[in-house]
Amino acid sequence: MYTKSDKIIGYERLINESPIFSLDKKTEKIAFIKERTRMIEHLYKYLLSISKKYEPYGYEITEVASHCIERFDSTKGEFLHYFNFVWKRKYSYIQLKKYQDNTYGGLHISENDMRNVYKYTKLVEKLGKGYELEKLYLKLSEAMQLPVDKIRELARLANVRVVGDTVKNDEGEEESIWGSISDGVDIEKMFIEAEDKEELLDKIEKTFNSLQKRQKPIVSDIMTTKLWLDLEEIEKKYSFISKDAIEEWKKSGVLPTQREIAKKNNREETSVSRTVKDFQKKLKEEL
Repeated sequence: MYTKSDKIIGYERLINESPIFSLDKKTEKIAFIKERTRMIEHLYKYLLSISKKYEPYGYEITEVASHCIERFDSTKGEFLHYFNFVWKRKYSYIQLKKYQDNTYGGLHISENDMRNVYKYTKLVEKLGKGYELEKLYLKLSEAMQLPVDKIRELARLANVRVVGDTVKNDEGEEESIWGSISDGVDIEKMFIEAEDKEELLDKIEKTFNSLQKRQKPIVSDIMTTKLWLDLEEIEKKYSFISKDAIEEWKKSGVLPTQREIAKKNNREETSVSRTVKDFQKKLKEEL
């Protein structure tokens, strides 16, 4: 279990107890500028106390800190939560650009395509044996619910890669680039980024068990379709994993779509989306 160091706790206290947000920018301009400079320094040192990998990004940290100080609304939560959220997105973008430059020689690849390359490579590992190439493309097209031409494009992108799926940070340590890629699906992104996947799955399980009985089948099907490619490698059993979705995967190599899940549960797709959004909100509160 991760425990915070005294240094991190100290900087958190300095940031949370800063008087900056009680100052009036116009009537107390000098005091505000002074506290703003101090806050930016605290935020930089706070990130470094978490990891030295952030050390080269002083300019970017200052940029994000300034943006957050300017835009922060105290009625919507704690400042440090807001800053961490914005910084994480900025750092992910930095790593994504670094990966693109190193891997594709500067060729622009959309985040959605990179995410699909990841899914493609995972599926090839699972479905690739025993299929001729064109038949494999047809199978992947069905599994990923994408046109065959798109599968061929993903295959080309997968073959273009020259340095694998990791980038080196400034300490020489390898980090997975896929933790830096978002396709707008919160649960998948959280799972990829999680250092302790089992801990996150335990929290998903706890949140799932708090749902009403009528919500559980829908959430179970959706969570399984989003995470199953990685869940296969998890030994521990969880009640939120849908047996129906797994059976469909084992039988056809295809996971059910949201439309099929809605039809199975006699619900509209919009209703399914609302149920999943509510679940994600509860999960975030648990996290």
